[in-house]
Amino acid sequence: MKFSSLHSLFTSITFRIGATLLIIIMIAELIAGVIWYQTNAKKEVENLQKTIESLMSNAADTYNYFHALPVNYRYLVMNQIRQIGGTRFFISINQRQLPVTPPKNSERATMLLAAARQVLSTQVKGTGNIHLSLSRRQDLQVFNSGIKLDALPDIWASYSLALGDMDLPIVVVQVKMSEQEWFYMAATLPVPFSALYPQFIDQKQLMFLGVSSILLVLCTVWLLRLEIRPIRRLAKAATLMSGQLYVQEVTEEGSKETRAAVRAFNKMNRRVRAYIRDREMLFGAISHDLKTPLACLKLRTEMLDDEQTKEKFEKILDEFDLMLKGALQCMRDTDIHEEPEWINITHMLAQCASYYNRNTHSVFFEPDETINYLGKPLAVKRCLYNVVDNAVKYGQKVDICLRSTGKNIHIRIRDYGPGLSKKWMEKVFEPYFRVNPLDELGSGLGLTISRSIARSHGGDLTLQNHPESGLIVHIRLTSDS
Repeated sequence: MKFSSLHSLFTSITFRIGATLLIIIMIAELIAGVIWYQTNAKKEVENLQKTIESLMSNAADTYNYFHALPVNYRYLVMNQIRQIGGTRFFISINQRQLPVTPPKNSERATMLLAAARQVLSTQVKGTGNIHLSLSRRQDLQVFNSGIKLDALPDIWASYSLALGDMDLPIVVVQVKMSEQEWFYMAATLPVPFSALYPQFIDQKQLMFLGVSSILLVLCTVWLLRLEIRPIRRLAKAATLMSGQLYVQEVTEEGSKETRAAVRAFNKMNRRVRAYIRDREMLFGAISHDLKTPLACLKLRTEMLDDEQTKEKFEKILDEFDLMLKGALQCMRDTDIHEEPEWINITHMLAQCASYYNRNTHSVFFEPDETINYLGKPLAVKRCLYNVVDNAVKYGQKVDICLRSTGKNIHIRIRDYGPGLSKKWMEKVFEPYFRVNPLDELGSGLGLTISRSIARSHGGDLTLQNHPESGLIVHIRLTSDS
């Protein structure tokens, strides 16, 4: 049942359109994201290059300025810069090169360092020993001792680099001025770390994409359900009509196309109802109009003196009476006014086997499981009994096999008679047809009625010769539930 429910869900038009729409939205969003990412990434790279070039140009000017100062004045100027504060640079002259802990590498970070090194190598005078690296604020080491920037007194840490609460990348430039002097400058790069490590789609964008897609799909599914509701009513009415013909007219609602389909169905329903009513009146009149003269003819025949003529007329009248009863029985057996209900097919076949085994054990049926079916009980019973009756008459011994596959129920009835020639396989389903015209065992309507009943239940009835001997009748019934 769970698998059937899932299969019904996945094959519904609502799920298919909703899933297709969701996939289309995701693909469209991804394509738009790729275009936006590529365009935005190109602009960001250009801005980063301009920023780093400007910053490194200022750094080069600062180095050149300090390099030109007398040694005694360098520390004086650095102290004045720290006291002024609010700068984007932390400057010191150390006795050694300080280690720098760089963040994780990226293509943009490598590109920025290459651009910065090119500017410095062009504008810095007097040395070629230049070291560049990126660092985070919490990893930045200053002075000869390598103390962390955050460990400095607030008066130095806060005023030396104007960072505030922002987590900005810091470019560390170390230039060798002499054997005992390294010019150290840390400069804030006015871009967030996210600009150096771009992501195609981040968590917020992914959440926005998911929420917007789900909302759009839910709205679409809601509209689809409104539109599909009259179609479901139409399908339900059509299913009921196949079982009882008399169904209430479906309310016309939905789109213009849906209303047109419902209107056509209601019109067809009225026509079929009128046709059934006329058919019942016609057969009722035929039954009444033919039985009366037939009874009169039988009475007149009884009054004949010539026994040979009397016997001849009685035989003709009996045949005519049999044909008339067969036609009326066909009408009753294929009548579709019966209400569908759950049938225990296993129990029905067991009863059928028991009925034909009253005198001799000729019908063999050993069920493996109990199989229920939603259909018209009397019609299904007539279908099964007609086939088994034929098998008992012409095959003496009968084997019945019952199995269920999903919505289909398969009934296999095999006899051990002479079988049928291939040219009669379809001919025997014609009304009143007999392979042997002299055969008086039946009216020639049994198989016609049985196939009509099977097809009215969404299935079919077919014949097949057994490879060894006998005939196999395959009955398939399909459930709409």
